[in-house]
Amino acid sequence: MADNNSHSTDSNGSALETSEQQLSAETELTATTRRGILAATSVTLAGVTGLSATTLTATAAPWDIERIEIDDGLLGWSADGSLPVTDELFVFIHGWFGDSTARSQADDVLGSIESGGFSPDESVVLEWPASTVNYFGAERDTEDVGEVAAGLAAEFYDNGGGSIRLVGHSLGGRCVLWTADKLGSGYELETVASLGAAADGSAVCGSPWNDGLANTCEVRNYHSENDSTVGGAYGGLGDTALGNEGAGCSPADNYTDIDVTASVGGHLEFLGDEAVGSDLADAINSGSCTDNDDDDDDDGWW
Repeated sequence: MADNNSHSTDSNGSALETSEQQLSAETELTATTRRGILAATSVTLAGVTGLSATTLTATAAPWDIERIEIDDGLLGWSADGSLPVTDELFVFIHGWFGDSTARSQADDVLGSIESGGFSPDESVVLEWPASTVNYFGAERDTEDVGEVAAGLAAEFYDNGGGSIRLVGHSLGGRCVLWTADKLGSGYELETVASLGAAADGSAVCGSPWNDGLANTCEVRNYHSENDSTVGGAYGGLGDTALGNEGAGCSPADNYTDIDVTASVGGHLEFLGDEAVGSDLADAINSGSCTDNDDDDDDDGWW
């Protein structure tokens, strides 16, 4: 999927200024947050072409990927379906403005993982209403999306499901980390992977997500120094941009930062990247984070 970060700031200047004026009314912005909104708005302006490219380059049939919609209704946030109960389940959560091509994005990521040597039994994309000019609102909604996803995961395990491989891109990276944080006691996600996560590194080093890492077997964060979108929107003095630099700390023994700068040239290029897919497939195939509930020698989740 092509990334348009190469567009000059001059060509987008007027549009970015307009978006800044619209969004600044919601809260008093600090200098760092203002810079983040400008960078985030550039994703919207540049991302439409990139997201369309995903649809064209998907190698498999994205419509084979089951879609579950998570939305905010009269009774709060909920999902319109349940995760299929199977041994190996791949679940993808998209980012800002990603709901229109969520299946194609999921197919790109899944294709790279399958090329790396791992094929799940079933695959699902969790689609949420991310197409909004209110970036602050979408960022806040990721907590609610994560909470619903955590409920779906608990139901999956209660019904006899095996392993969940949960992957999120951009704001979807926030969603998967919120999912781990919201997961109830007694459950453990096998794999959580964030791609170009739109977040500060301090969020996994401390509040709000560090405690939730204990609800996972393995967390793998893929970051690229070429992701100027996340790099411009997050981090700053005394912090890092999670999808650009990594956490900048050692959040937990089960957490690993993977630098894919050599292969990922921009924010949208995490999707379908060979190095990302190969590393994630190898980690899953290692067997260290697999539900072995039927093994008499196993005390529970690995």
